[in-house]
Amino acid sequence: MDSPGSSVAELLAWTRARLKDAGIEEFQLEGELILQHVLDIDAARMFAVMNDIASSEAVAELQQVTTRRATREPLAYITGKRGFYGRELIVTPDVLIPRQETELLVDLALKWAAEHAEARPERIADIGTGSGTLAVTLAAELPHVSVDAVDVSPAALEVGRSNAEAHGVVDRIQFHEGDLAIPLAGNTYQLILANLPYVRADTLKTAQPEVLQEPVLALFGGEDGLDLIKRLATMLPGMMDPQGSMALFEIDPLTAAGTAEILASALPTARITVVNDLAGLQRCVTAEITRTKAT
Repeated sequence: MDSPGSSVAELLAWTRARLKDAGIEEFQLEGELILQHVLDIDAARMFAVMNDIASSEAVAELQQVTTRRATREPLAYITGKRGFYGRELIVTPDVLIPRQETELLVDLALKWAAEHAEARPERIADIGTGSGTLAVTLAAELPHVSVDAVDVSPAALEVGRSNAEAHGVVDRIQFHEGDLAIPLAGNTYQLILANLPYVRADTLKTAQPEVLQEPVLALFGGEDGLDLIKRLATMLPGMMDPQGSMALFEIDPLTAAGTAEILASALPTARITVVNDLAGLQRCVTAEITRTKAT
């Protein structure tokens, strides 16, 4: 299919065919996303204008974007955005692309906050914030909280700040450049979230081409994928509010048992739980400290 045609329906069919030929699994959905990006319309509007004729400029841009995606350049880096928890986030090649499975951490954090509303959780730490995905989302969902967001990458922190500004929560998020929780020494938190690099060496070698274009600093977790989790776990005893708190780690399903053991060793009194994602994969490990009841 050399010519994409000119109607919206023809452009969608052409884009999907190119992506399918390139071996992209979600070619149908991504075809729609590319078309929406080029035409600057939402999904509902796209299906309402299927018979409309696109401008020659739009057709040329569509061809360019589709060609880039067909070379396995991540779509989020091409469009500069990614949807997460009902919001659109700015994304650049300096940050890990937000994944749908990470929404599980948000769900669990919000559930914990709702169940402990009487304690009114006010302080959250986001370790390895990257684009600010978790920090921005939780600040937007919980208007009373303040968030400390840490990342080792100055470029990633700039993206995080941009997202915080875009969603009106920059006044409640402090961004810190540094190694894990070191910049937060002396602070305690009710919620600590960590989506740290956890990809194992053997997994990285067989990763999809798109994944290999993301920052290796945000992906590689050492030979067993647990290097950074081990280090952060040693910092948790001084960070977690003894009157009630939870730490949540996104993990590789293959390291669930290892992560649970690490957290149990670092926090002997905590309740450790492994949580499955929507696909049934072990995706999160939590460590909860419950409030000590007065005698």
